[in-house]
Amino acid sequence: MNKRGEIIIVDDDIDDLDILEEIYSMLPFENKLVLFHNGEEVYSYLKDPEAYPFLIISDINMPRMNGFELRDKVLSDAEISGKIIPFVFISTSADRTMMKKYCQKSFHGYFEKKSDITEMTNMMERIIGYWKDGIPSD
Repeated sequence: MNKRGEIIIVDDDIDDLDILEEIYSMLPFENKLVLFHNGEEVYSYLKDPEAYPFLIISDINMPRMNGFELRDKVLSDAEISGKIIPFVFISTSADRTMMKKYCQKSFHGYFEKKSDITEMTNMMERIIGYWKDGIPSD
């Protein structure tokens, strides 16, 4: 795990990305924030041998490649999965049937987006802080 690596946030909603970027700027972390609009962009980025991010925070409901499909591709790619990148979902809502199906697969958390900026800030700080403190770095 590369605790100094980038924090990737992927969300097709531009407003949500703007809010998350603003929230991150208020947090005490020094990792570079990299924003993506879809799972295909993230997967291409992760295929680069130089890309070794710290954390992926992904929306679930996105066109072209949803968050679950992105996570499946990351898990099935030996080069990417070998980088040991925590993968957390953050979404307004998730279809219960989809969640039930994917809870049997590997991911590192699911958090519901908050409508209150203070709650959202606290949630993001807890998510990132957990992974910063929880596992030793490479």
